Amino acid sequence: MDPKLFFQCDNCNSVLLELNGTLAQYCSHSQDLLQPNMTEASKEKHIPVLTFNGNKLHVKVGSLPHPMTTDHSILWIFVQTRNGGQYVQLTPENSPEAQFNVEQLEVTRVYAYCDIHGLWVVDNAELDYEEIVCSPEFPQGCIE
Repeated sequence: MDPKLFFQCDNCNSVLLELNGTLAQYCSHSQDLLQPNMTEASKEKHIPVLTFNGNKLHVKVGSLPHPMTTDHSILWIFVQTRNGGQYVQLTPENSPEAQFNVEQLEVTRVYAYCDIHGLWVVDNAELDYEEIVCSPEFPQGCIE
């Protein structure tokens, strides 16, 4: 699946998700592409931390606690999988974390959005698991 791209409306600050190369026109204003992990801010408070337990994924935003106030909070977490994605919206009353039902090998990226410091991501190159691929095309059987 193609990577998801997030855009932000210049007028209302809404964040939009591009699906399969199509960006839904939420409003008539221009949208700017959001670049993850680009804001000068504490990565320890913004990079998603993943914990898998079977087909349950717990995502906590930051290895250090992120504030959850009306002026500064994590607004949502998005788990991108090989076949789509799962989204959880958060409010200042929530902790900056969420649970997802997803197989570990299906997860390709996990995004979090801070209303002050923007978009943050951990992608499949940084995820801590090994993938074994088996196919009749591989003469040796499986590759790791």
